[in-house]
Amino acid sequence: MAAPLPVLGFREWVVGSRGLAGSIRGEPWPSAAAEARCEAGHPAPADECHCGIYAIESWPRLGDRRLYEEAAAPLRLTAQALLTAVALAGVAALLFMDRPLISRGSWVPALVIALAMMIGLAGVLAADLALMRPAYVLGAVLLTGRILRYQNGVLRAEHARIACLVRPIGGSRRMTASLAGRLGVPLFHWYERARALNYLSEHGDHWPRARRGSAQ
Repeated sequence: MAAPLPVLGFREWVVGSRGLAGSIRGEPWPSAAAEARCEAGHPAPADECHCGIYAIESWPRLGDRRLYEEAAAPLRLTAQALLTAVALAGVAALLFMDRPLISRGSWVPALVIALAMMIGLAGVLAADLALMRPAYVLGAVLLTGRILRYQNGVLRAEHARIACLVRPIGGSRRMTASLAGRLGVPLFHWYERARALNYLSEHGDHWPRARRGSAQ
């Protein structure tokens, strides 16, 4: 009898100095494969516990509250827009204040104002760049073993293997490419949904044999 196909799920990871880690509990993912373990000592996942490897059964949407980092994405994008607006306003203010001073030959006050404004703008730009490079990645996992599915589309599994990584909006191209190469999995960009799903359709099916758990 043929072994059942793995269940395809989607999740995210925080990127740390040693590689991937879970975005909620911070559990390390040193390789593409992972096995769930529970501190209580029972097999994971269990109905009466919150243990197991988490994923969701469908492609995540921007701001999907079932994913920790993605839920904060709209707020982060709003913050990026505000910081960019502040930086542009600062440049406009600098030109507005320095132009009359330079026209009168008052170079020292103009340089002092310019230096003070540039220091402030450097801080704003640094914060903007930090928000543009979120240290997390999305990805698809192949779930096997005992699997629980909930009415909100959340899955909890015993075993998982990363099938691919997905670079999120604003994610570092170099960072995600390095992670994908280290794990030996393909990398897709956030806008390549059709291409990624076509690849994943050959590696698992969407929740055909997962056992239903209680609603979360």
